[in-house]
Amino acid sequence: MLDERANPVHWTWLLYLEMFLAGAAGGAYVAGTILELSGRGRSPAARTAHLIPFPLMAVSALLLIVDLGRPERFWHMAVMNERFLPILKPWSPMSLGTWLVLLFTGFAFVSFLDALIARRVFSLGRWRYDRTLHGGPLGLAWSLVGALLGLAVGIYSGVLLSVGNFPGWANTWMLPAVYVATAMITGVAAVVLVQALLGDADADTRSLAYTNVWLIAWWLLMVVVFLLTLAGGGAPVFLTGVPLLAILAAIVLAGIVPLVLHALRPIGSQGILAVSAALVLLGGFLLRYGLVMGPQLH
Repeated sequence: MLDERANPVHWTWLLYLEMFLAGAAGGAYVAGTILELSGRGRSPAARTAHLIPFPLMAVSALLLIVDLGRPERFWHMAVMNERFLPILKPWSPMSLGTWLVLLFTGFAFVSFLDALIARRVFSLGRWRYDRTLHGGPLGLAWSLVGALLGLAVGIYSGVLLSVGNFPGWANTWMLPAVYVATAMITGVAAVVLVQALLGDADADTRSLAYTNVWLIAWWLLMVVVFLLTLAGGGAPVFLTGVPLLAILAAIVLAGIVPLVLHALRPIGSQGILAVSAALVLLGGFLLRYGLVMGPQLH
């Protein structure tokens, strides 16, 4: 017989890994939009920012499908079973999140193709390396809409957790803010890391790294406010055992250490950029783990 006290929520590593990848994808797309707004939509860093989101979203979608239990029915989340018409329930975070993921993946796919064409991998008619989407007025408009969708994807998982009545997740209103802040710092870090590993940490890459210093400070503030706003049963859920260790490690690795590195050697060598970005990504992943698994482990 099943224990009536058993935890009805069972979000495994598939889910917190999906949240991490989808958040980083949204943040990376925003990084590309920042460069687009400054007239650098065709720069190597911007092209890298356009290459990263779609593969991450593809893996995220695969993780979500596998986690469903009946993967062959994944399309039921967006399409009616019998009438084959789109399903959209704006009041449902799950339904709204499904469409946000689909729309953002579509925008990311077009930008992904554009970046490949810009690198002369192939061409599609008049869509050639010297006539790309990004870097022009249409690309700017495309980027702005895609960035809004990317931010929405980064935040919706936090909304999904906070709207329930599960102990811990329901004890604070700061989860969405922490999720979108984590998406931003990990997305920008992903672009900086790839550029540094490619040996192409140019002025635009360093500009993104400098921007991420301020984003990390904002992220640390969001995490601190989140911890301070825990009420009722929220504090013991997150601030004991493995979840506490994960959150503390995230604060040190993604926050304190990168800020100290940049303070000692302001936007220094490619090695420093790579190490700092890698630490931000690791810390962002650990925070996702602590926030998702904390209530369940408790």
